[in-house]
Amino acid sequence: MNAHHRIKIPDCALVGVIASIDELRLATRMRAPPDLFELRLDHLPNLRESQLLKLRRPLIITARHPAEGGKKLRSGRRDLLLKFLPQATLVDIELRSLRELREVWEETRRLRVGRICSFHDFKRTPAPAVLHKKLLGARKAGADVFKVVTRADTLRDLLTLFEFLWSELSSMRLCVMAIGKFGPISRLFFRDAGSSFIYAPLRHPLHHGQLTFRQLRGQHD
Repeated sequence: MNAHHRIKIPDCALVGVIASIDELRLATRMRAPPDLFELRLDHLPNLRESQLLKLRRPLIITARHPAEGGKKLRSGRRDLLLKFLPQATLVDIELRSLRELREVWEETRRLRVGRICSFHDFKRTPAPAVLHKKLLGARKAGADVFKVVTRADTLRDLLTLFEFLWSELSSMRLCVMAIGKFGPISRLFFRDAGSSFIYAPLRHPLHHGQLTFRQLRGQHD
């Protein structure tokens, strides 16, 4: 996906999420790290490039929008993402932020960084038609992967996400997960249904329904 870094992304990659200095230290010491790490730059606004040198896996970088679970930053997300883009294999930008962060999105093309376009709804799971419309927006923008995370507190929510994943897989690479009551099962079930990535915080869950890396790795192996 990213010729600059010359790596092959597995079909169902396990992604360890780093959202604290504590988790960054853990990531540098892991004997069996995940396939990729995701840097939550909105949680690490003072991070330095030199602190990433010991990470032995490709990086996804993101600075999440506050409306989709991100931390508010004193300075803009644009500069933070541009700062770490040369170290990234993939960048994740929300569909709602593509206009605001257009410069970052376009710079990925020059640096040959893969592009994840994401949509998060932590209150509900939208109707299939809404998810399909979001996917069309991501595809039109030139995303390599469309990532969807919604709240699934009912079996209907879980089935809506599964049907979306199953029916849309032929159109582009998808990453689909849930938080809430059915969050844990979605992360186990959807990896076998074709989701490109499964995310797990290295130590500290950010949302109810997330499995930590240790929990997921135990089920993954």
